[in-house]
Amino acid sequence: MSPRIISQSDFLNRELELIHLARDLVEKESLTTLTIDKMVAESNYSKGTIYKHFMSKEDLFMAICNVCIKEIQTMFNRALEFNGNSRERILAVMVSYVIWAKLHPSQLFSVLSAHSPNVVACCSDARNETHHQSEIELMALMNGEIEKAITAGDLQLPKYLCFSQITFALWSSSWGAMALIMSKSECSNLGPMVIERESLTNTNLVLDGLNWKPLSKDWDYNQSIKKIAFEIFEPEIQQLEQMKNPFIYI
Repeated sequence: MSPRIISQSDFLNRELELIHLARDLVEKESLTTLTIDKMVAESNYSKGTIYKHFMSKEDLFMAICNVCIKEIQTMFNRALEFNGNSRERILAVMVSYVIWAKLHPSQLFSVLSAHSPNVVACCSDARNETHHQSEIELMALMNGEIEKAITAGDLQLPKYLCFSQITFALWSSSWGAMALIMSKSECSNLGPMVIERESLTNTNLVLDGLNWKPLSKDWDYNQSIKKIAFEIFEPEIQQLEQMKNPFIYI
């Protein structure tokens, strides 16, 4: 009997189904325990079928990462629709990142796995290229807002910095806070750490350090965060409530 031939759309739908299954497994357990054999055990598909979609476990990791980045990009675009000043819109992006991380805590670490040389080496060229382009698009969103802030007179770009360095500083300070808190809920020296507070405080520290106006001393950004959350991300806020992992307003 000849193998059943499926359409391209069915093939892509099946691949997305497998990626969603993999994401669920990552959230229930961890990225390190995810294997192709576990995918076979948890699905209705054979190992051969799964390998038609993912050339390796690492290729599956990258597929998860790429879907996550697309979700983050969608949330960033929603955040940038916030009707506020340039700094509030940047803060809205960081709020969206925190919300996404709270909805998908284990996958926050999955995204980082895509930067591992071992993962990159074991992925298809197409999967790596998708990842590369997705990251460029994310950076472009942030770089565009930085340019708007300069045009509006809210920010003067220091001569020793470029747009991408500012974007990286914002991303790394936020991700670092969330990753450290998720891996260890309390710090003996600083007391209980709150993901929202620490991540968004880091954002404001970076923006104040850049003299991005209005400065924290001149604006109530805690009120901005509440407004952003309710106006832009109410469905996700409700979902977090249902997960008993509420968004904490700082």
